[in-house]
Amino acid sequence: MITHCLPRFFIALIFCCLVFALGCSKEEKLFRVTGMITHNGKPVPKGVIHFDPKSDGTAGFASIVDGKYDTLADKSGVRGGDYEIRINGFDGKPVGEAPFGQAIFPEYTGTKELPAADTVFDVEVPKSR
Repeated sequence: MITHCLPRFFIALIFCCLVFALGCSKEEKLFRVTGMITHNGKPVPKGVIHFDPKSDGTAGFASIVDGKYDTLADKSGVRGGDYEIRINGFDGKPVGEAPFGQAIFPEYTGTKELPAADTVFDVEVPKSR
């Protein structure tokens, strides 16, 4: 009698595993953002750019090195939509507890609508007042 139920058990087990696998595979598609960050016409030596969604979603970020950034390098990305942008830039000369060096401008903030696709987004951080 037990051997008669085994094929049904294995079929049910396989079905449950397939349903579970399909449910887990719905990973949010994130898109790559690359670009150049400049200040006073020069590349920002070191820093970070943050992409904070205005609505629900995944925040993204990227390290800035010699003015260039790439969310893929930091295993990050955006899903597209309206984002608050925050940029912190440093002189790149480590001092004491400041591994990126001294800030070269106050945190820059702005907004940007990013497409649901890989994109290039360059920013010229304006001079501080």
